[in-house]
Amino acid sequence: GRHYWDKRTVEALDKSRDYFQEAIDKDPNYALAYLGLAEYYSVIADYAPIPSSETIPKSKTYAKKALAIDDSLAEAHGVLATSYDLDWDWATGEREFQRALELDPNNSRTHVLYGLHLDAVGKQEQALDHYLRGVELDPLNQNAIDNLAGEYVSSKRLEQGIEECKKNLEIDPTFSRAHITLATAYLLTGKYEQFLEEWEKAANLSKDANDLALVQAAKREYPKSGYRGALKSVLALEQEQAKRVYVDPAWIAGQYAFLGEKDQAFAWLEKAYTEKSGFIGSNLKIHPFFDSLRSDPRYADLLKRMGLA
Repeated sequence: GRHYWDKRTVEALDKSRDYFQEAIDKDPNYALAYLGLAEYYSVIADYAPIPSSETIPKSKTYAKKALAIDDSLAEAHGVLATSYDLDWDWATGEREFQRALELDPNNSRTHVLYGLHLDAVGKQEQALDHYLRGVELDPLNQNAIDNLAGEYVSSKRLEQGIEECKKNLEIDPTFSRAHITLATAYLLTGKYEQFLEEWEKAANLSKDANDLALVQAAKREYPKSGYRGALKSVLALEQEQAKRVYVDPAWIAGQYAFLGEKDQAFAWLEKAYTEKSGFIGSNLKIHPFFDSLRSDPRYADLLKRMGLA
C-alpha cells in the first residue's frame, strides 16, 4: 500500500487504498493501515476529480481511528493536522503538527506536511526549512523532493525549482508529479514550449484523458495565438469538462488571475470559498498565479474570511 501510495497516480493511489483495506480486514487493530487510508483520502483529491469536501472527512475519521489504537503515532497526528488545515482550522492544525513533531522529530513525511501548512498560512521561509529537512531525512523520496521543488517555484526561485525537478526525474522519469511541477516552472519562466512538453508527459504518464485533452487543445492553439490564446482555450475546455467532472474552481481562478482577468478570477474564487476547495486553502497566499490579485481589496477580504489575514 505504501509503495503504490508514493507513486501518485489515480490508478496507483486506488491500489494503495485497496491494500490498506486488505490489511485492516486481516487485522482490524492495525493502526498503520488506518493511517494509510487516512493518507489516501488526504491526497486523492489532488489527483482525481473529487472535491476535497468529500475526502477530508474520511481522512480525518481514519486518522482518528489510527490514533485511538496508538496515540503515539506521529504520522497520524500529521495527517489529522492536514485535515484541519483543509477545514481552515489553522490553529488546531498547528497544534497537531507540533504534537507530531514532538513525537517524532525525524519523520520526513511530517516535515513535508508541516511545510504545506506553513505555506498555506504564508510562512514560506519556514516552510522551506521543513521541506529541506524532509528531503534530508529521506533523500530518495520523490514526493518530498517534489514538494521542495514546488516551494522553490512558488517562491519564484525558479532555476532552483527546475534543478530539483530534474534531480527528481533522474530517480524515476515516470514520476508524473515532477513533470507537472517542472511544467509550472517553465510556464512562469516564459518557456512555453517546454511547459507544454512537460505537461503532456505528465498527462500521458498519469493516464488522465481530461488533462490530455487540455494539453492537446493548448498545443493546437499555441502556434496561432501564443501562450495567452493557448491558456484561454484551456480555460474554455476546462469549464466544459466541469459540467461532467469535478474541477477545483480555485484552479480555474488561478489561471484567470495569471492572465490578468481579475473579475473572472474573483468570481471563481468565491465559488472555491463557498465549497472550501482544496486548491484555494493551500495556494491562495503563495501561488504565483495569484500575484495579480494581491493588491486588490477583494483579495484581502477573502484572506480575512478564510482566517488567513
